[in-house]
Amino acid sequence: MTDPTIGEAPSGAVPPKAAAWEDVLDIYYAPREVFERRRDGKYLIPILVLCVVSMLIFVLSAQINEALQDAEFARVIRQNAMTADQAAGAKAMGKKIAALAIYLIPVFVAIGAWVSGLIILLLGNAMGGKLNFAQATTIAVFGSMPELLGRILMGVQGIFLGTDKIVHRYSYSISAARFLPADVSNWALKFCSLLDPFVIWGLFLVGFGAYIIGKMEKEKAAVLAVVVALVGAALFR
Repeated sequence: MTDPTIGEAPSGAVPPKAAAWEDVLDIYYAPREVFERRRDGKYLIPILVLCVVSMLIFVLSAQINEALQDAEFARVIRQNAMTADQAAGAKAMGKKIAALAIYLIPVFVAIGAWVSGLIILLLGNAMGGKLNFAQATTIAVFGSMPELLGRILMGVQGIFLGTDKIVHRYSYSISAARFLPADVSNWALKFCSLLDPFVIWGLFLVGFGAYIIGKMEKEKAAVLAVVVALVGAALFR
């Protein structure tokens, strides 16, 4: 795994302290310093920031989100050959869930971070790392930060490109899944969605966090990041 910083921190050096909100910004350009400061596994403020910003992006991108959901719903109906009654019932249920989405987004984001942290904990320690749950969750939280930029970019696209070209939930993503047709399988969409610069950036942070905080070998930390990506795609995407 390539180290994004020049040189190594002196052995035993204590990184300068920074406010929690500074770490949320610093993770984009100074990941070594952030993970050095977060060895203690304190992730409360970062996960709150992740939840709140995710909710704000969802609210500000409401129109594009609705179009993506409608296209995905139509795709699922076609692939499952639902009857008119089944489609109507599923659509009504979907509308109810969408109405609660503003409240569910922070919950799902937090649960996703904790589940990812558990995966990092179990796999990381099985591969020779030294992590506790708080440290593993810290890595998962900071590894999710780059995808916030991807979601913002999706919302911006909705303003300029409209919604007429949307055929599934990844139509405005910055991933390879964007170019897949509507009749492609759900698994193809899931795994092609990993070929996204923001997702890859986040996975780099997961591996780098495992290397710094979990004291894993670079090669094993890289393998861990790939496995976390595949499991995450299967569970959450």
